[in-house]
Amino acid sequence: MSFPIDIVFTWVDGSDPQWQRKEREFRKCSDGEDSKKRFRDYGLLKNAIARVWRFAPWVHRVYLITDNQAPEWAKQDERIVTIDHTDFIPSNFLPTFNSNCIEMNIWRISSLQEHFVLFNDDIFLTQAVTPDDFFDRQGLPILNGGMHIIQPKNDFSRIVFNNMVVVNELYPKWKFFRGTFSKHFNLNYGVRGNLRGVLAAPYNVWTGFFEDHLACPHLKSWFATLYSEKPSVFEETSSHRFRQPDDYSHWLIKNLYIASGEFSPRRKNFGVQYGLKSESQLPEIGRIMTKQKMIVLNDELSDEAALHMLPDLKQVLEMI
Repeated sequence: MSFPIDIVFTWVDGSDPQWQRKEREFRKCSDGEDSKKRFRDYGLLKNAIARVWRFAPWVHRVYLITDNQAPEWAKQDERIVTIDHTDFIPSNFLPTFNSNCIEMNIWRISSLQEHFVLFNDDIFLTQAVTPDDFFDRQGLPILNGGMHIIQPKNDFSRIVFNNMVVVNELYPKWKFFRGTFSKHFNLNYGVRGNLRGVLAAPYNVWTGFFEDHLACPHLKSWFATLYSEKPSVFEETSSHRFRQPDDYSHWLIKNLYIASGEFSPRRKNFGVQYGLKSESQLPEIGRIMTKQKMIVLNDELSDEAALHMLPDLKQVLEMI
């Protein structure tokens, strides 16, 4: 590749007492258990970043975005650029506890490269990856562009719906689908992925795209362009200190690449999203990590289960 690629990690230490006090001060009503899980820290950030050096040594820089919580080991590593929320999010939106606000403002980091890949601390590389796994030779993102029909299951589904409203406004299906057909129906998506596309194809609007929750390649300039065209998308989301159903997410920009055809298809078995529910899953997690290039470990554990599982989970991650 002739262009540098940065990796961005967003991270919150939900166990930090000072952060907890600030969060309680600004939260008018509690989200309960879901909120705890969303901010729970397993102490695996160092492992996740170490996997970048091991499996993606070609990366230009790693950016670590925190709420004034950057660990000392990260500050001392010259390969890591530690960024505080105050460094790039407009002050009138701070403090924020909304991941959508943080991710929708990343493009404001002046030193960040045009090509970057957005990670979270629950995303782990498990095998060697190359720049070609994230961007094609023309510099376009590598994504799963399979069509999907949004399923209204919860408040998060509403955010996905909000994204698609903007996508349909800017890149209407009737205008772009015919020219990008081979990117929406592709052997890389497998039989099931293409069957989902068959169900979505007859609609005259984009009904959704497959959301794989993996690390997402992005083009910084597309955020800036969308901001110039739709500043309300950023301002409304950023004004919410906590995640709200009427937010927009960085998937909006991802879906703009797909609707416009400005991407290349990614194979379906590049990575996997896995829900952590019990300690009995650890052997399966180990097996998955030997077959995929990336795994996302979603926290679905009770507090008690999380406490018991953490040491063994760390051991599994350190072995592979």
